[in-house]
Amino acid sequence: MLTIKKIHNIIGGELKDANNKESNEINDFETVYHLIKSKKTAYFSPNKETWSRELGRNKNALDGNDLVDRQNGEIGLIITEKYISDLTFNTPQIIIEDSVQALKKLAIYIRNQYKNPVIAITGSMGKSSTRMLITSLLSDFNVLENRGNNNVRAAIYSNMLKLIKNPDFAVIETSMNAINYLENTAIYLKPDIAIITGIGEAHFSTFKSVKDIAKIKTRIFEGLSDNGTAIINNDTLYADYLVNKAQEKTNNVLTYGINKDSKVDLSVDNIRYNKGNIEFLIENQNNEKEVYQINTISKGMVYNALASMLVLKSLNLPIKKKSLKKFKPFSKILSLKEIQTKSHKLTLLDDTHNASLPAMINAIRAFNSQTKFYSGNKIIAIGKISDLG
Repeated sequence: MLTIKKIHNIIGGELKDANNKESNEINDFETVYHLIKSKKTAYFSPNKETWSRELGRNKNALDGNDLVDRQNGEIGLIITEKYISDLTFNTPQIIIEDSVQALKKLAIYIRNQYKNPVIAITGSMGKSSTRMLITSLLSDFNVLENRGNNNVRAAIYSNMLKLIKNPDFAVIETSMNAINYLENTAIYLKPDIAIITGIGEAHFSTFKSVKDIAKIKTRIFEGLSDNGTAIINNDTLYADYLVNKAQEKTNNVLTYGINKDSKVDLSVDNIRYNKGNIEFLIENQNNEKEVYQINTISKGMVYNALASMLVLKSLNLPIKKKSLKKFKPFSKILSLKEIQTKSHKLTLLDDTHNASLPAMINAIRAFNSQTKFYSGNKIIAIGKISDLG
C-alpha cells in the first residue's frame, strides 16, 4: 500500500487536485483504463508519443488521456504527462515529464519492497504454457501472472507495479523484447527463479542465428541474486552454453530433459500418448515411479511440466497431481475440438495460437500421436510464419 503523497515523492512531478487526499491509499495500478474499478487504483496514462518512442507501443494506439471517462468517479489517482482539466470529479493527478520513466521508477521501487518469490520465464517456445502450469501448481496461493501472453517491456513494468498487492508468488513470462539489448528488464525484475524453456528457430526476422537468440535469452540470468535458481531445458539447442552462462551468476542451476542419455535433475522414465492426454512416469525420492497426467497431447508440454515441477521443488512445495491434471492451456494451443457439419463429423486440432518453427514441429508431432485414434482422412494445414523472416 502507498499513499498518493508517497507516490508523488517517489516519481516527482506536480501534484494537483489532491487537497485533503494526499493520505488516500493506493493498492493497485493500471495502464489499461477500462480495468479500473476502485478508488484505490491509480491509472498510469500512456502518453502516445512517449510510450511509442521508449517502449515500442503501437503508434496508432490512442493516447491514455483520451481513454479517460470524464464522468468516472471510481478512480484514485491519474499519473499523466498532460493535466486533464475537464473531469467531473476532483480526481488527484500527478503531472510528470516522462510517463515511462515514472512508470519504471515506481515499478522498481515496489519490486524492491516485495519479499516473496518471483519466477521469470523465457524461451523460444513454451513460455506461456510453463507460466500457466506453474500457476496451476500454485493454485492454493495468491499468484500474480501476466495477462494473456502480454510479455513485452511495458507488461513487465506493469506487473512489477502490481506487486504492491503482495501476492504469495509472482510468475512472469518475458519475451525477447523485455530482455534484449535495448533494455534488460530482468535486472529490475530480479527473479528468484529464472527459467529458459528452450532455444529454437524463432525471431529470425530480427536475429540471424540461433546462437544470437540463445545469447539474448541468457540475459534473464543477469537479474538473479547470488542464491537464485536457474532452471534450463537440457535437451534444447545450446544447452551447455545456457548452463555455463547461468553458472556465471549462480551455483543453483537445475536442468530437466526427456532424452534418455541426458544427465539432468529431473526427467521422465516413460511417456504414453493417449487419446486427448499424456501420461508420464517420474521416479520419486523413494525410487518409486509415480504416474502424472496432463490433458494435452504435446511432447513440448511434458517439457513444460518438468520445468514447472522443478520450480515447486525449488520452493519446497509438494507437486499436486490433481492440479497438473486440471491444467488447461490457451484455447488455441493444441486444442481438440469436435465439429459436426451437415455431411460429416471431424476433430480439429487447433494450434493457431503459436507461430514459430519449434511450435509447428511440436504440433505436427502431436498430430501424429493422435492419428491412430481416428479413422478417415488426416489433414494438416500449415500457415506461413512471418516471424521466421
